Amino acid sequence: MQFLAPLLLTGTVLATAPIIIHLLNRRRFIRVDWAPMEYLKLTLKTNRRRLRLEQWLLLAIRTLAVLALFLAVARPISSGTNLAGFLAVEGRASRVIVLDDSLSMSYQTGEQSAFSRAQKAVRQVLNQLGPQDSVSVVLASQPEQPLVRMAHLTEKERDQLIARINEIKSSQMASHWISTLEEVDRQLKEATFPIKEVIIVTDLWSAGWTSEVRDLCDRWSGEQVTLRFIDIGNEPTGNRVLRSLEQDSRIALVDQEVKLTAVIENSSTEPLKSGQALLDVDGNVTPVTLPEIPAEKTVNVPVSVRFDKPGQHVVTLSITADPLMEDNVRSKLINVRQMVDVVLVDGEPGLNPFESETDFLALALSAGNSNWQVTQTESSTWKSQLLTAPDLIVLANVDQLSKERVAELEELVSLGTGLMIFAGDQYDLQLYNERLFKGGNGLLPAKINQIRDLQAQGLVVEPIADSPIELLKNLTPELLSRVRPHRFTDVVLEQGEGQRQVNVLARWNDPQQSPAVLEKRFGEGRVLFWTISADKSWSDWPAEASFVLAMRVAAQEIAAEIQRGENLIAGELIHLELETITAPQAGELVWLDRDLKPQEVRFGTEGESKTILSSDPIRYSGVVEATWQGTQSGGQTQKFAINANVEDSLQERLNEQELQQYLGRMPLKLIRYQGKEMDLSTAGTELWRYLAVVLLGCLISESMLAAWIGRRR
Repeated sequence: MQFLAPLLLTGTVLATAPIIIHLLNRRRFIRVDWAPMEYLKLTLKTNRRRLRLEQWLLLAIRTLAVLALFLAVARPISSGTNLAGFLAVEGRASRVIVLDDSLSMSYQTGEQSAFSRAQKAVRQVLNQLGPQDSVSVVLASQPEQPLVRMAHLTEKERDQLIARINEIKSSQMASHWISTLEEVDRQLKEATFPIKEVIIVTDLWSAGWTSEVRDLCDRWSGEQVTLRFIDIGNEPTGNRVLRSLEQDSRIALVDQEVKLTAVIENSSTEPLKSGQALLDVDGNVTPVTLPEIPAEKTVNVPVSVRFDKPGQHVVTLSITADPLMEDNVRSKLINVRQMVDVVLVDGEPGLNPFESETDFLALALSAGNSNWQVTQTESSTWKSQLLTAPDLIVLANVDQLSKERVAELEELVSLGTGLMIFAGDQYDLQLYNERLFKGGNGLLPAKINQIRDLQAQGLVVEPIADSPIELLKNLTPELLSRVRPHRFTDVVLEQGEGQRQVNVLARWNDPQQSPAVLEKRFGEGRVLFWTISADKSWSDWPAEASFVLAMRVAAQEIAAEIQRGENLIAGELIHLELETITAPQAGELVWLDRDLKPQEVRFGTEGESKTILSSDPIRYSGVVEATWQGTQSGGQTQKFAINANVEDSLQERLNEQELQQYLGRMPLKLIRYQGKEMDLSTAGTELWRYLAVVLLGCLISESMLAAWIGRRR
């Protein structure tokens, strides 16, 4: 038996008080010889045995009441069995030991992590199992790859397994117990012996436990499967989490500022005072000042970086260390490009400067901007050319588009290419509705109704989240009021499945609040439809400074960003499309910032012309580099940034009642690990409630017995 408050047991010495009082009361009587006493002696002699029994019974009840009181407040716990007794079963058994290796298991108490304690506990369990039992040992993060599967371990094999367990490091993946236990269930179906048992060694953090576990445990209960828990966790004392590091600038260009936002959460009960984080850009470390973060609050911290050359660059932010250090670091792989490739398709070319439909656009995008490569092409020529894949395509007053060219545009935009469409006198409204709008399923954000005259006194920018023209809201109202169109395209905003990704980003300041700029998300790309022309035929806006800003920010926000799946979360697998038809023979993943063994990568084909590089789920956070030999291009490399899954950072531990809710009809069998060799004891049941009942019974019995003894006779 154990006690949660053993110091209170010192109060049990007070149980001697009734005995001492009883003895002292006996000494208070004085012997006096009196004649009538002879008759009283005869009466007492007759009832002495009964009276003595009553007195001793009353003394015992009073002593027991004092003992019950102090034992109850000391909170005893039953079932003080050792590990061997906890694991004992009658007959041979098939056992599956599940070692929790999720992110929370990296939580350190003192100099030891929860995962280190779990490894010790698993070693002790294996040492208690006999060779007659079959055993499987699985990691919670990859139960489909057991360390050993339903094996009868000899002493040598057990030592080899323990050595292998000692080498394992906890992952940075999140818990997902239903997936883990479903795989364990599949292994139990292959078990040889009818007695089946699952032993889970975990810290009992609440992340990953879902209601689906209850259904599985209910079935196990009916199938006589035993489920045992070894709790190696300690109560958490607060945590700081770097939840994300996201790139705000859609495109990263050489020698231009790239903005990022770090989201930091302080889940402890104490405020996080302002301090410094460390920003690592390709190995160059600089300090970043952090604001004070109140207790249980989250703040966004802006970060800016610059790059002097194109290619892949790794940005890593680290905040102050705490007991769970793995969620204090976040890495971001940024693809920096030399320039943005823009194609302006001119539907109405002119002979003189600024007479063509796209002249003002070309000036706005390229003037003083060496990072933008702007190509102007006439629509008649572009329609017959092989369509390339620029970062942004602008259709300005283009009259007609073939079905084939529309299909090519849809594929490009769905893969991430940006598209801007400007109205004009030449474009065919019916054809645009038929081939580009497609009842809401095409590229065009809205159905075109008609071209009509307009009297508007400026432009009103809508407060839309993640709007490509959000920066226009920073302009003074006077500047925006100078945008006065006299002709525009009237559109109809229809409701439907395809219209959920449509936003009106700006409206004309007329009585009808007519749409001026519309946006549609199409696959990975974005489409902007301007209801005026790109030249001065429908408005004087192209000659205004605000036009330059509007075109630049809109183009930069919707131009294609390079996304090849280089930023992953621990637990995800790599899936990279290679620019080759013939698959390489072999390759591997090499860790650049961790001392881990290389991981194998695979190559396969997808469709007729796609070669895919893939891997198993990545268990650890950090930066890895895939290397392989191309059949024609020689040695190739690709970096990936893997971040910890912070879903497992939630510091809430399950108590016995909460855990039992997930187990359903399965009885809870729990043992708590204290850290010393073989120092394991079952959690058992607290007995203070039963002692309280005993105390109450003693008090009632004492009152009744005292009244009985003190009655007149």
